[in-house]
Amino acid sequence: MEKNNFLLVEDDHLLRMGLKSMIDMHDEYTCASDVATGREALRSFRQKPADIVLLDLLLPDMRGTEVLRKLRRIDKQVKIIVLTVCQNNEFLYETLEYGTNAYVLKSENPEEIFMAIKYALNDEIFISPKLTKNIVKDYIIATRQRKGLSSLQKLTAREIEVVKLIFDGRKSREIAEILAISIKTVDKHRSNILQKIGIHTFNELRHGGIYFLDILNQN
Repeated sequence: MEKNNFLLVEDDHLLRMGLKSMIDMHDEYTCASDVATGREALRSFRQKPADIVLLDLLLPDMRGTEVLRKLRRIDKQVKIIVLTVCQNNEFLYETLEYGTNAYVLKSENPEEIFMAIKYALNDEIFISPKLTKNIVKDYIIATRQRKGLSSLQKLTAREIEVVKLIFDGRKSREIAEILAISIKTVDKHRSNILQKIGIHTFNELRHGGIYFLDILNQN
Protein backbone atom coordinates (compact mmCIF):
# COMPACT_ATOMS: atom_id res chain seq x y z
CA MET A 1 0.00 0.00 0.00
CA GLU A 2 1.36 3.41 -0.99
CA LYS A 3 1.74 5.70 1.99
CA ASN A 4 0.79 9.37 2.23
CA ASN A 5 3.88 11.46 2.92
CA PHE A 6 3.73 14.12 5.64
CA LEU A 7 5.58 17.38 6.08
CA LEU A 8 5.36 18.27 9.78
CA VAL A 9 5.85 21.96 10.64
CA GLU A 10 6.05 22.57 14.41
CA ASP A 11 8.59 24.62 16.38
CA ASP A 12 8.08 22.77 19.68
CA HIS A 13 10.62 19.92 19.45
CA LEU A 14 8.92 17.55 21.90
CA LEU A 15 5.51 18.04 20.32
CA ARG A 16 6.98 17.61 16.85
CA MET A 17 8.63 14.33 17.82
CA GLY A 18 5.41 13.14 19.45
CA LEU A 19 3.39 13.94 16.35
CA LYS A 20 5.99 12.27 14.14
CA SER A 21 5.77 9.08 16.21
CA MET A 22 1.96 9.08 16.04
CA ILE A 23 2.00 9.55 12.27
CA ASP A 24 4.56 6.77 11.72
CA MET A 25 2.46 4.38 13.83
CA HIS A 26 -0.19 4.39 11.10
CA ASP A 27 0.49 2.02 8.22
CA GLU A 28 -0.97 4.40 5.63
CA TYR A 29 1.13 7.42 6.68
CA THR A 30 4.79 8.32 6.95
CA CYS A 31 6.45 11.50 8.18
CA ALA A 32 8.89 12.20 5.35
CA SER A 33 10.11 15.51 6.79
CA ASP A 34 9.76 17.51 10.00
CA VAL A 35 10.88 21.12 10.43
CA ALA A 36 10.65 23.91 13.00
CA THR A 37 10.27 27.07 10.89
CA GLY A 38 8.25 28.43 8.01
CA ARG A 39 11.25 28.93 5.76
CA GLU A 40 12.42 25.37 6.36
CA ALA A 41 8.92 24.17 5.53
CA LEU A 42 8.85 25.98 2.18
CA ARG A 43 12.36 24.83 1.29
CA SER A 44 11.59 21.23 2.25
CA PHE A 45 8.32 21.21 0.30
CA ARG A 46 9.98 22.56 -2.84
CA GLN A 47 12.68 19.89 -2.63
CA LYS A 48 10.36 17.03 -1.74
CA PRO A 49 6.61 17.76 -2.05
CA ALA A 50 4.43 16.07 0.55
CA ASP A 51 0.90 14.74 0.24
CA ILE A 52 -0.14 16.25 3.58
CA VAL A 53 1.25 19.19 5.55
CA LEU A 54 0.60 19.42 9.28
CA LEU A 55 1.16 23.11 9.99
CA ASP A 56 1.44 25.11 13.21
CA LEU A 57 0.33 28.75 12.93
CA LEU A 58 2.70 30.24 15.51
CA LEU A 59 6.17 29.81 14.03
CA PRO A 60 9.34 31.67 15.10
CA ASP A 61 10.25 33.18 11.74
CA MET A 62 6.99 33.88 9.90
CA ARG A 63 3.23 33.65 10.25
CA GLY A 64 1.77 30.22 9.69
CA THR A 65 -0.93 31.75 7.50
CA GLU A 66 1.79 33.12 5.20
CA VAL A 67 3.37 29.66 4.98
CA LEU A 68 -0.06 28.26 4.15
CA ARG A 69 -0.61 30.85 1.42
CA LYS A 70 2.78 30.13 -0.17
CA LEU A 71 2.34 26.35 0.03
CA ARG A 72 -1.01 26.67 -1.68
CA ARG A 73 0.60 28.70 -4.46
CA ILE A 74 3.18 25.97 -4.99
CA ASP A 75 0.69 23.10 -4.93
CA LYS A 76 -3.08 23.53 -5.15
CA GLN A 77 -3.71 19.84 -4.43
CA VAL A 78 -1.67 19.31 -1.26
CA LYS A 79 -3.75 18.69 1.87
CA ILE A 80 -2.95 21.21 4.59
CA ILE A 81 -3.98 20.55 8.19
CA VAL A 82 -3.60 23.51 10.54
CA LEU A 83 -2.76 22.38 14.07
CA THR A 84 -2.82 25.28 16.50
CA VAL A 85 -3.68 26.72 19.91
CA CYS A 86 -5.37 29.71 18.23
CA GLN A 87 -9.11 29.73 18.90
CA ASN A 88 -9.61 33.17 17.36
CA ASN A 89 -12.16 33.01 14.56
CA GLU A 90 -10.17 35.53 12.53
CA PHE A 91 -7.28 33.05 12.28
CA LEU A 92 -9.72 30.31 11.28
CA TYR A 93 -11.37 32.41 8.57
CA GLU A 94 -8.00 33.56 7.24
CA THR A 95 -6.72 29.99 6.92
CA LEU A 96 -9.92 28.93 5.17
CA GLU A 97 -9.51 31.83 2.76
CA TYR A 98 -5.96 30.68 1.98
CA GLY A 99 -7.10 27.11 1.38
CA THR A 100 -6.61 25.02 4.50
CA ASN A 101 -8.34 21.64 4.51
CA ALA A 102 -8.67 21.38 8.28
CA TYR A 103 -8.30 23.49 11.41
CA VAL A 104 -7.53 21.44 14.53
CA LEU A 105 -6.88 22.68 18.06
CA LYS A 106 -3.89 21.23 19.88
CA SER A 107 -6.03 20.83 22.98
CA GLU A 108 -8.19 18.25 21.22
CA ASN A 109 -7.77 14.49 21.40
CA PRO A 110 -5.00 13.25 19.04
CA GLU A 111 -7.61 11.08 17.31
CA GLU A 112 -9.15 14.29 16.02
CA ILE A 113 -6.00 14.99 14.00
CA PHE A 114 -6.41 11.73 12.13
CA MET A 115 -10.11 12.37 11.66
CA ALA A 116 -9.18 15.73 10.11
CA ILE A 117 -6.66 13.99 7.85
CA LYS A 118 -9.33 11.57 6.60
CA TYR A 119 -11.68 14.48 5.91
CA ALA A 120 -8.96 16.29 3.98
CA LEU A 121 -8.09 13.23 1.89
CA ASN A 122 -11.77 13.01 0.96
CA ASP A 123 -11.73 16.69 -0.08
CA GLU A 124 -13.89 17.71 2.88
CA ILE A 125 -13.32 20.54 5.35
CA PHE A 126 -12.78 19.69 9.02
CA ILE A 127 -13.00 22.21 11.88
CA SER A 128 -12.53 21.37 15.56
CA PRO A 129 -15.95 21.03 17.23
CA LYS A 130 -14.93 23.51 19.94
CA LEU A 131 -14.90 26.24 17.30
CA THR A 132 -18.24 25.48 15.67
CA LYS A 133 -20.20 27.27 18.41
CA ASN A 134 -18.27 30.49 17.71
CA ILE A 135 -18.81 30.07 13.97
CA VAL A 136 -22.56 29.72 14.48
CA LYS A 137 -22.53 32.78 16.76
CA ASP A 138 -20.69 34.82 14.10
CA TYR A 139 -23.19 33.66 11.49
CA ILE A 140 -26.17 34.68 13.64
CA ILE A 141 -24.66 38.11 14.31
CA ALA A 142 -23.87 38.64 10.62
CA THR A 143 -27.38 37.54 9.61
CA ARG A 144 -29.01 39.89 12.11
CA GLN A 145 -26.82 42.74 10.96
CA ARG A 146 -27.71 42.11 7.31
CA LYS A 147 -31.40 42.01 8.16
CA GLY A 148 -31.02 45.08 10.32
CA LEU A 149 -29.26 46.99 7.56
CA SER A 150 -31.92 45.98 5.04
CA SER A 151 -34.66 47.16 7.40
CA LEU A 152 -32.95 50.40 8.37
CA GLN A 153 -32.43 51.32 4.74
CA LYS A 154 -36.21 51.69 4.55
CA LEU A 155 -36.22 54.33 7.29
CA THR A 156 -36.12 58.06 6.64
CA ALA A 157 -33.46 60.26 8.23
CA ARG A 158 -36.03 61.52 10.74
CA GLU A 159 -37.11 57.97 11.64
CA ILE A 160 -33.47 57.01 12.26
CA GLU A 161 -33.18 59.99 14.62
CA VAL A 162 -36.25 58.72 16.48
CA VAL A 163 -34.82 55.19 16.73
CA LYS A 164 -31.55 56.52 18.18
CA LEU A 165 -33.45 58.51 20.79
CA ILE A 166 -35.53 55.45 21.67
CA PHE A 167 -32.30 53.53 22.23
CA ASP A 168 -31.22 56.37 24.52
CA GLY A 169 -34.31 55.63 26.62
CA ARG A 170 -36.21 58.77 25.62
CA LYS A 171 -40.00 58.89 25.91
CA SER A 172 -42.25 60.29 23.19
CA ARG A 173 -42.60 63.65 24.98
CA GLU A 174 -38.80 64.01 25.28
CA ILE A 175 -38.29 63.03 21.65
CA ALA A 176 -40.86 65.62 20.60
CA GLU A 177 -39.04 68.34 22.54
CA ILE A 178 -35.59 67.37 21.23
CA LEU A 179 -36.73 67.22 17.60
CA ALA A 180 -39.13 70.16 17.92
CA ILE A 181 -42.09 68.18 16.63
CA SER A 182 -45.45 67.21 18.12
CA ILE A 183 -46.01 64.09 20.22
CA LYS A 184 -48.54 62.98 17.60
CA THR A 185 -45.82 63.15 14.94
CA VAL A 186 -43.45 61.15 17.15
CA ASP A 187 -46.10 58.46 17.62
CA LYS A 188 -46.62 58.38 13.86
CA HIS A 189 -42.88 57.90 13.34
CA ARG A 190 -42.86 55.12 15.94
CA SER A 191 -45.70 53.34 14.15
CA ASN A 192 -43.96 53.66 10.76
CA ILE A 193 -40.67 52.37 12.19
CA LEU A 194 -42.29 49.23 13.63
CA GLN A 195 -44.04 48.56 10.35
CA LYS A 196 -40.92 49.04 8.21
CA ILE A 197 -38.65 46.93 10.42
CA GLY A 198 -41.31 44.25 10.73
CA ILE A 199 -41.66 44.05 14.51
CA HIS A 200 -44.58 44.59 16.86
CA THR A 201 -43.05 46.43 19.82
CA PHE A 202 -39.95 48.44 20.59
CA ASN A 203 -39.01 45.83 23.18
CA GLU A 204 -38.21 43.55 20.23
CA LEU A 205 -36.06 46.32 18.79
CA ARG A 206 -34.22 46.69 22.10
CA HIS A 207 -33.76 42.92 22.29
CA GLY A 208 -31.71 43.07 19.11
CA GLY A 209 -30.49 46.52 19.98
CA ILE A 210 -26.75 45.90 19.83
CA TYR A 211 -27.02 44.84 16.19
CA PHE A 212 -29.29 47.68 15.14
CA LEU A 213 -27.29 50.21 17.14
CA ASP A 214 -24.03 49.19 15.45
CA ILE A 215 -25.65 49.81 12.08
CA LEU A 216 -27.28 53.05 13.19
CA ASN A 217 -23.94 54.42 14.35
CA GLN A 218 -22.59 53.88 10.83
CA ASN A 219 -25.29 56.13 9.39
